[in-house]
Amino acid sequence: MRKLWLYNNLLHRLHNSQSRLLNNRFAHAIIASTMAIVPLSIVRGLVITASVICDTAGFNNAAIWFMQLQVGFLALAPLVMNIYVAVHWAVRNRLSQIYCIALSISTLMIFRRILDDNAQFFLDISIPLALASGIIGNYLQEVVSESLLKFRRWKDSSYVNILSFFITLGIIALFSGVIKLGAAIWLKDGMDFLSSLSLYFYPKDFLHGISYVLLRTVPWFFGLHGYYLFLDIDVAFTAAQKINISDWHTLRHPLNILSPVFYDMWCNAGGTGNTLSLIICILMEGKSPHRRLLGIAGPMALFNINEPLIFGYPIVLNPVMIIPFVLAPLMSYLVAYAATYLNLVPRISEVVSWSTPSPIKVWLASGHSISAVVLYLFIVALGVVIYRPFVTSSLKHSIPDNEDLDGFTGEMNISQPTDFDMVPNYSHVVEGNSYIEAQRQIEKLQTTGKFILYFQPQVRLTDNKIVALEVLIRHQSDDGKITPPVFLKHYERTGLMPEIDFWVMEHALDYVREHMADAENMTLSVNISPQTLVDYRLLNVVRKVLAKPLPDGWHLEFEITESQKVQEPVRVAEVLEKMRNLGIKIALDDFGSGYSTLHYLTRYPLDKIKLDRSMVLGLAKPDGFNFLQQVVKLCKVVQCEVLIEGVETQDELEQVQTAGIELCQGYLFYRPLPGNTVCQLLAEQHIQKTLRDGMHNKSEARVV
Repeated sequence: MRKLWLYNNLLHRLHNSQSRLLNNRFAHAIIASTMAIVPLSIVRGLVITASVICDTAGFNNAAIWFMQLQVGFLALAPLVMNIYVAVHWAVRNRLSQIYCIALSISTLMIFRRILDDNAQFFLDISIPLALASGIIGNYLQEVVSESLLKFRRWKDSSYVNILSFFITLGIIALFSGVIKLGAAIWLKDGMDFLSSLSLYFYPKDFLHGISYVLLRTVPWFFGLHGYYLFLDIDVAFTAAQKINISDWHTLRHPLNILSPVFYDMWCNAGGTGNTLSLIICILMEGKSPHRRLLGIAGPMALFNINEPLIFGYPIVLNPVMIIPFVLAPLMSYLVAYAATYLNLVPRISEVVSWSTPSPIKVWLASGHSISAVVLYLFIVALGVVIYRPFVTSSLKHSIPDNEDLDGFTGEMNISQPTDFDMVPNYSHVVEGNSYIEAQRQIEKLQTTGKFILYFQPQVRLTDNKIVALEVLIRHQSDDGKITPPVFLKHYERTGLMPEIDFWVMEHALDYVREHMADAENMTLSVNISPQTLVDYRLLNVVRKVLAKPLPDGWHLEFEITESQKVQEPVRVAEVLEKMRNLGIKIALDDFGSGYSTLHYLTRYPLDKIKLDRSMVLGLAKPDGFNFLQQVVKLCKVVQCEVLIEGVETQDELEQVQTAGIELCQGYLFYRPLPGNTVCQLLAEQHIQKTLRDGMHNKSEARVV
């Protein structure tokens, strides 16, 4: 039982750390940039394979040409990652992609020049430097933009983009110049330290060989290819292997145990992490949801290209699956080193490309040794043993087989008290699978239609006038089918609700400015999710969308939902207060249906309270009306407007009016409507008001 408790606690903690990483914007930027070069890596692997085939077939010129081409791909990768960090940052923060890309590349050039005056920019860039310069430059620009927006209110947000770009570039150039001139010695010492540190990972003996295994596998947790990260080590290692084999042929030096081909043979079967074993484990599980990956990952694994599997399973940002991903090649290294040291298998005597299918590579590099092939099969089997528990546990958690479940009644037969300390709060595998499924559903939505806006009017009961519009998102498929917002759960699962809320906010305000400017004394109500309330971009986005003012008589209102728990109430209260300072009204939605009802009234600065439809349904109960009256009185004590949702019958309307409610929203009045229909309603309302005003003016004229 204690072992089970430790296991479940470990999974829970690892799951929590994975969730935090998935919601970290810097990790998002790194993962986005590494995924951008996945096609580049795959093409490079195929080019190397083509080079090997041409060399084997005797087409030496073609082999050289392909090899030079793959060198170009290798040199291009860091620059592509730097650019894509900028693109990702721009999209996530609603910034100009041109400015972000220009700033990212400029920062990279400045940093590269500081490190080496003689460096050729496009041919001598490391991936860590490319990522760091992209993140530092764009994050600094974000800070500068926030400062400019706080300094004054700008009529045109493009001025902020231009100013923040040049100010940020100036700060980076100034800071870099100071470091270059005033701290040259420290900079040199730092570079020397990094060089000595990289030498520590150079696999010159058994212990350093272990560190080299970790160097090639652990960075994949962040989606970074260890080979690309420390290219200098691999270049030197490859050159040393060629010299060693040449000396062995001339009988001047024995063969080394460690070489790049040694690692490719024993530690990279199917790709980094010995993922051929993972593929076999997936095949062994007939119900595994990951089998769909094998259509792409399987053929690629034959050439030791496993990026589709690493990002699709995923290994990236998965603190659970990274364990076997590192452990499998590490154990393979220990076994292969011992077998080679004891002369059970021959040492590597041929240089074979890493993209050569593993069994063929083992056969060629070992000098056609049968014992080496047997060792290879044993290492693959060892990897299966290591990966198998992690793969099978995913099915056990996602499809539980519970002996206490009564198959006839569907009820649980509890024979003893449940010790909740023994039950994991969540299964990391179920969460991981649901995350992947949510991403898949989002991609499907984006490729099969578009998002559109609907509006549901809110009515003042004293004169039945539309006084506010709640904007709602819908999905329209390519064939015209309208889907209600059931898809929002996928965005919430992937932490992308801010993207939805920002899109709705921007497009709704633009629609009002363009089509509803003639309406008077209106409020546009936009739903803001708990994720968006704590999103660092919210204030900037709001300032930008309000840089162009709303039509006269229009007000913006944010609805925060009471049916979902807010994780950071103190921060949310501060954010809402800042919103009110910008002239935005705050409404509490779904009041009476969720968490901390009374607590919300006293903690947050509210202008309106929207009573949930459950209050209307409660009117059918004996004390339902009295309860509603008391709730209305309570809301008025905190000096808030009161609106009730879900009124669908005339009887419900009469009781609501009697209870003292002035605003109403429900199907009795209007369902959610497309924008053009709402425009017609507002135009008719405006005409009626004009006619009433005209008649009123005429009557006054007669009296005079």
